Amino acid sequence: MEKGPLEVTGESEIEVCTCMQSRHWPFCDATHHTLGGDGPRLVELDKDKTYHICRCFKTKNSPFCDGSHKN
Repeated sequence: MEKGPLEVTGESEIEVCTCMQSRHWPFCDATHHTLGGDGPRLVELDKDKTYHICRCFKTKNSPFCDGSHKN
């Protein structure tokens, strides 16, 4: 798995995994339906902006990277 935040551009919404079962983290792949998770979190985005999505679980601004992984 790549390290650091995932860059997302040109999307109007993403489904972020909240159950930690997805094989496509940080995105939901619907694995939760068989493992009792809470389901995905729908996050609306501005298609004209670039976002950095956290993959280390240290952010205090989930799902967005806030640089906490550097400490």
